[in-house]
Amino acid sequence: MVLDWLRENCSAFEPNRALAIRALRHLKKGDHLKLFSEDIMEMRTVEGYWYEALIYELLLETAVNTSAIKKIVRKGADAPRRPVRIALGQNGIYYAEKGDIRVRGNGQDLAEVDLLLIDSNNQISFAEIITSPSDLKDLEAEIHYKKKLFGYLFRQETVEFSLFSAVDISNTQVIKRLCQEEENAYVGTFSCEELKASIRSLRLASLSRQAVNNPKLISALSLRTRPFDYRQFHDQALSRLLHHANQGTKHAEALADPGISPLVKKVIFGEMHTDARKALVNDLGLRVKSTILDFNALSHEYSKVIFAMDLPDPSPVVYIKPKKKRMYYKMVPEKNGGFKYERQTPGRVGFYLWLESAQPAVSADTMYSLLNFCNRP
Repeated sequence: MVLDWLRENCSAFEPNRALAIRALRHLKKGDHLKLFSEDIMEMRTVEGYWYEALIYELLLETAVNTSAIKKIVRKGADAPRRPVRIALGQNGIYYAEKGDIRVRGNGQDLAEVDLLLIDSNNQISFAEIITSPSDLKDLEAEIHYKKKLFGYLFRQETVEFSLFSAVDISNTQVIKRLCQEEENAYVGTFSCEELKASIRSLRLASLSRQAVNNPKLISALSLRTRPFDYRQFHDQALSRLLHHANQGTKHAEALADPGISPLVKKVIFGEMHTDARKALVNDLGLRVKSTILDFNALSHEYSKVIFAMDLPDPSPVVYIKPKKKRMYYKMVPEKNGGFKYERQTPGRVGFYLWLESAQPAVSADTMYSLLNFCNRP
């Protein structure tokens, strides 16, 4: 069993200079110098990438001697140099620019995993690798979503998961809940400081991002998955949510509808008509940082206004596109009503393309119906 093998062979591995150096080949040119940077934020960011690469290299080194792991999916420097360009209609597993493993639905990134493994029974499992105890609650939700996603893609009733951590989080409630399930494993390792100590005194040079030959390696692009039309799932969920919103259905009953796939994380209802945009700013309120937008400002400074909903906990989201900029602002509900700026959605991601393709479809009545649905228990 993969999880038993990981627990026994990975949690007790000693800091290893050769392994630490090999992990550097996955970093961008010059990033190896930031591994000991005095800028804490810069150092922590690179340290996270390096630790992720270290665990990958550890598995490449040790998995050769076991039948528990049949294949390890290539990533980082071992992934294809030129990833497939993001486009609408893409569904399945792809590589991102740095060799990260992503699952796309209609071009949108649905999930990213740090490791994909295949066991002796040809069952897929995935792993996450962390260096910080922050956002564990979000991590827990992501793990459950990815289990559903990979279970669907690979036709598996259960999907095993392992969490590697350079900080001791074994006593947190999230980890205790995860470890109560047999198909999950927690692997605590030495801290990043301890693992980096072996190379601290070295004058490190950039390593070539040359892919290695290893009999255990397999490309993510060669994995056979179930046909996956995410846009069809999305549009079906959109139709059913509109129905339930108009019928006054409660959340639990609506989300139990077989027409609303648990794989759909967000529904884009479409661009908002003029009456909906007026109601949005006049009745609800729209604030970008310290600026409260009126209808005139919204019309002159923004070219598109789109209404969406996050799932599985229904929550409304508004996306507005600044004129002459290749991005959207994500606007989320304020506690006292209305919507406030949360972050940018850049033009380089697949979700941007989906927002760009949205057509006018949301009237004021539709907006209020969906808002009332989100506010119901």
